[in-house]
Amino acid sequence: MKRSILFFAALAFSIGLSAQEKPVAKVHYQFKHINDTNKRDNPRLDEVVTYLGQKGSYYTSYSSERLNQDIKKQMESPGFDGNLVLNRSSTAIDRNYIIQPEEKKILEIARFGGDTFLMDNAYDVPEWEIHDETKTIGGYTCQKATTNYKGRQYTAWFTTDLPFSFGPWKLHGLPGLILSAEDLKKEVVFEYAGFDKLDETNKVLIEAPDYAIKSTPEQVKKQEEGYRANPMAYIQAKSGGSITSAVGGSAGGSAGGGGGMTIVVGRPSGSSSALGGTLDVKKINSVKVNSANNNYKPSAIVNNPIELKP
Repeated sequence: MKRSILFFAALAFSIGLSAQEKPVAKVHYQFKHINDTNKRDNPRLDEVVTYLGQKGSYYTSYSSERLNQDIKKQMESPGFDGNLVLNRSSTAIDRNYIIQPEEKKILEIARFGGDTFLMDNAYDVPEWEIHDETKTIGGYTCQKATTNYKGRQYTAWFTTDLPFSFGPWKLHGLPGLILSAEDLKKEVVFEYAGFDKLDETNKVLIEAPDYAIKSTPEQVKKQEEGYRANPMAYIQAKSGGSITSAVGGSAGGSAGGGGGMTIVVGRPSGSSSALGGTLDVKKINSVKVNSANNNYKPSAIVNNPIELKP
């Protein structure tokens, strides 16, 4: 497949002149995580995306963006009768990561119960071994690399056709973009699902949201345990006892756990929303949530976290 060298040359030049780090491209992955080893046939699934800049990357869920696109399409249809029909086939990850190699930073953003927390992670780059083996993924020639990272042995495939040293989750540090990766037991899998160039209309920035609560892992763990134990009580306490769902769904829906669905109207944190807050939610009379895949019943239990070791 022919690549546009001039595009990436212009990209590097324009980013060098920019005062803020804006992504110039994004890579999509289908993510699978066997979070409960007692229910291996019921993994969590999500579409995730890594926004790519010259100096940094931002890894997050793309589920809310797809949801917003679906809502926008339905509500702008001339035949819209006020009844939204939404399909659920994934569980949005609730941990996002910003990687800034020049500053030797990995920032972790946790989202649950309507709150956003910001934590510093130790900056550790996987120690990669690059192999001679190659294969083609999405039209790109990729090379094999392996590493032992956070308690798992990963195999990744990267391409130097796309000059970004990033990938999904915390996997980075190779001389090209990681298009797929999985651990030895196939309990954590990132499968390539597309690559998009971004133009000047893109509003995403590779930076932590200014409303994020600066926290420590210990503080976030305590808050999250309280939320998981009683989501409704957590949200009620935060909202003064009043809960209003944006589109008539359950405000206590799961955020990254179980089979729940969080419905978002407006701009989701960390990404540019298809809605942009321009649609009138008063036009919505009801919301019906269907399971796009009747077999999708992920376990709410996490006895097999992605990071098995610090």
